[in-house]
Amino acid sequence: MIVNAGVVLLFGACGPRPPVIEPAPNGVVVRSARIGLYTKAVLTKKDPDTFLADDGTICRVPADRFRDTPVHTLVYCNWQ
Repeated sequence: MIVNAGVVLLFGACGPRPPVIEPAPNGVVVRSARIGLYTKAVLTKKDPDTFLADDGTICRVPADRFRDTPVHTLVYCNWQ
């Protein structure tokens, strides 16, 4: 079986990319993160209303949703 090197490189580059976190004047910038309405796993929570995903994005939610959502569960949210 003969495999074209270009095809191998193309499919190798299609996997998920790790986030790139860069310093910015007022904090940090997260590149290659999915911003907007997505389902992501909650990596950690910060009181009183913030979820943090593994790509560095955050989502702010009402207090009852914050309280009722355990860490490491999938959440559909407007990630920023």
